[in-house]
Amino acid sequence: MYTTPAVVLAVLGSALALPQFMPRDAAPDFTDADLLASCPGGPGTTKLERADKCTLEDPVTIPNVRKFTVVGNPQLNCDGGSDAISVQLGGQTTITQTTTVSADVGFEVDELKIGGGVETSSSTSSTVSRQVTYNIPPKRQAVFVAGQNYQAQSAHVQVNYADRQFGHFIWFTNENVTHLTAIQGDIEFDVHESACGTDPTDLSSINK
Repeated sequence: MYTTPAVVLAVLGSALALPQFMPRDAAPDFTDADLLASCPGGPGTTKLERADKCTLEDPVTIPNVRKFTVVGNPQLNCDGGSDAISVQLGGQTTITQTTTVSADVGFEVDELKIGGGVETSSSTSSTVSRQVTYNIPPKRQAVFVAGQNYQAQSAHVQVNYADRQFGHFIWFTNENVTHLTAIQGDIEFDVHESACGTDPTDLSSINK
């Protein structure tokens, strides 16, 4: 009786298995940035064709993330005086509540279409208007901010192509990305204070 070698069965079993994440240790000449750039909505890349779809691979829920934006103009107490001054902070701004992808890839990725169990197509905007009276200490400056709260998931991104790219229809990012989905109506207001001589609208210290 003819017996199929075990090694052939093993190869067939591997070929029929569902795709699994495999790091690109011996990767061709492209990066995570190229993979994400090829996703629908991305800027594209010369190294890969446009992907059919990009999805989160086994996303894991992580703590919520709040992203702050400036509301109104900053006020300064930087004239060399020794007393605090009372000012009006705030104004009006538009908060966009949408799904975004946070990844250090060197380009804006807010419009990428990445699925995987979370809604990515809806986007709403709301105009907020608020003012507060605030005492700014000497040698300090302040600006009013609004923080949109997001549900966060972390995952590799699975990128699917219609044609083989470097021998494969499917590639995965090496690094996880953070997928943020706005929690509708969950906006927190605060005052951001900083030292004179710095950019008063730089919110990097509170937008981690």
